[in-house]
Amino acid sequence: MLRVCLSLPLVLPLLAAPVFAQAVDLTEKAAPDDQARFVIGLELKGHLVVTQDGRKDAIRLEATARHVFSDRTVAVADGLPSLSVRAYEEASLAATVGGERTVQRLPADRRLVVARRHPDGLFCFALGGRLSRDELDLVGEHFNPQCLPGLLPGRVVNVGDTWTLSDAAAQAAARLDTVIKNRLTGRLTDLKDDTATFSVEGTAEGVEDGAHVVLSVAAVGSLDRAAGRIRTLTWKQKDERDPGPVTPASVVEVVVSLRREPLAAKVQALADEVVATVPRGEVPPELADLRYTDPKGRYSLTYPRDWHVTGQTDSHLVMRLLDKGDYLAQATISVWRKVPPGGHTPAEDFKRAIANAPGWTATKVLADGEVPAGPGRRLYRLTAEGKIDELPVVQTFYLLSGPQGDQVAVTVTVRPDKLKLLGRRDLDLVRAIDFAGR
Repeated sequence: MLRVCLSLPLVLPLLAAPVFAQAVDLTEKAAPDDQARFVIGLELKGHLVVTQDGRKDAIRLEATARHVFSDRTVAVADGLPSLSVRAYEEASLAATVGGERTVQRLPADRRLVVARRHPDGLFCFALGGRLSRDELDLVGEHFNPQCLPGLLPGRVVNVGDTWTLSDAAAQAAARLDTVIKNRLTGRLTDLKDDTATFSVEGTAEGVEDGAHVVLSVAAVGSLDRAAGRIRTLTWKQKDERDPGPVTPASVVEVVVSLRREPLAAKVQALADEVVATVPRGEVPPELADLRYTDPKGRYSLTYPRDWHVTGQTDSHLVMRLLDKGDYLAQATISVWRKVPPGGHTPAEDFKRAIANAPGWTATKVLADGEVPAGPGRRLYRLTAEGKIDELPVVQTFYLLSGPQGDQVAVTVTVRPDKLKLLGRRDLDLVRAIDFAGR
């Protein structure tokens, strides 16, 4: 009896040592034709910071979202899926901004979506046709599961071991266009039966839509050891965003809950014949461009996604053009008074309206006259150098008239040193305006 008692202190450490030294291969290998069903929920709280009359105001922001989709990996790069096809069962967002509530849902004919991960961010488009900007945000702004293999070290680790996430994984998880600093670290926290629990914590810094973003992360996930797949993830993220060319400053906290479910059989919507239709090179404009329809049906517009809608009233639409994240130009589309079919507002009348624009002083006319706009349409253009509140700018004023007398005026503002870089992108934008819905 005494011998047994004396030997216990020696035996117990020997029995316990393997527990503390438990190791696991914490690897998820992405491969073409991988399929899974994802259920992703989001809760967001925070505020936007807007400056009005020199004073900063905080506008409360709350949102909830839910995305359910089947996903098929088509291609892999950097150890992560780089091209995926997704069939959405549900994609919805309810947001309250300053007391005003909006609800968005993905229409049935835009639920087959391709997600392409590039070094400069995520590019999503629908195989059913052009998305609207709201629809693009709905499928392109939720948590991107392409990052999941990169949350793991891809090697054998012990409980308590840590690793640093790659920039590619940090970019995909944090939804950044560019990563400036990445201090996200993973850690194996627990190992029970067939489940490995890990955490991701730290900070990252980058750019999204031209705005500087600093974020902090505290996430917990679980890996199914037998399947070699992350099954659940709770991703908590706090963003502090500087004002950008197309977004206001903001401070928000986001909680994402992700559940991945295995698929026993291939989903028909993701069949080989569907995947075969996915563009492998440059995405054609009929899929890459976005669409906009005036709420009152007065006109519609298709446009490259470098243009961003930044403001909207009953009679005005404000868009800004980014060039690799840098602000390039602004376009304001205004509904103009209607004239009899086949008619148009005389150029002299339009010029007088331009001359009376608040804060605008023209100093030199660069172009004045009509430009081709298509059958039954007339497009007048006046380009002039001048100043807006003492700031040197070049403004181009367009007046587009449709065959039934519908008219819109478009004012494009650009700094003189950016005029060559703008090229004809403003003219292409105006020519894409359509009155056919009338």
